[in-house]
Amino acid sequence: MNPQPAPVGQPNPSGRDTAQTRTRRPMTDPLNPPRGFWECSCPALVMLVIGLAINVAAWTQMPEVVPQHAGVTGQVDSWTSRNGFLAFTVISIVLFTAALLGASAAVGLSSEGLHAPGKRAERVTYWQHPDRWPIFRPRLWSLMAWFTGWFIVAMAVGANVFALSPRFNLPGWLALVVIFGAMGLELAWFVVRMFRLLDADV
Repeated sequence: MNPQPAPVGQPNPSGRDTAQTRTRRPMTDPLNPPRGFWECSCPALVMLVIGLAINVAAWTQMPEVVPQHAGVTGQVDSWTSRNGFLAFTVISIVLFTAALLGASAAVGLSSEGLHAPGKRAERVTYWQHPDRWPIFRPRLWSLMAWFTGWFIVAMAVGANVFALSPRFNLPGWLALVVIFGAMGLELAWFVVRMFRLLDADV
C-alpha cells in the first residue's frame, strides 16, 4: 500500500522526500549573505558624507568671493560668494547621489532591466533566471554604490579645486582635468567590474 502524501506543512510519516513535501528554497550567494538595497548602498552613503566634509573643509579656506565659471581656456569669467558656492555644491552632490542610487534601485526592480551587448547577452540571460537574480542583484547594487561614492568624491574635489584655484594660483582648467580624469578612470573600472560580475558563476 502506497503511503499518502502528508498535508502541506506537516511532516511526511514515511520519511521519504516526495514532490508534495519538498520545499523549494531560493538560492543564496555562497560568498555573501542576502542583503537589501540600503545595506548594499552603504559605501555610497559613507562617500557622500566624505564629499560633504570635503566641501566644508574647503569652504573654511575660501575667500569671500570665489570663481563660479570659467571659459574653455580656464579664465574665470564669473564669481560668487563662498556661501553660495557651498550651497550649490552641497545640493548638487546630494542630488547626484539620489539620482545614481535611484537608477541603481530601478535596475534592481526587475531582471528585465539588465542588458549587455554582444557575447555577454548570454550571460545576462544566465543571471536573469529567477533563481540567480536574487544573487546578482545585491552584487549589482554594491557595484553601483561604489561607483556613486567615488563619483561624488571626485566631483567634490574637482569643484573645490576650482574654487580655490585663485588662492593657490592654479589654472582654472585643472578642476576639469581632475573631474573628467577621475570620472574616466572610474567609468573604465565600472565597466571592467560589471563584465566580471556577468562572467562569474553562482
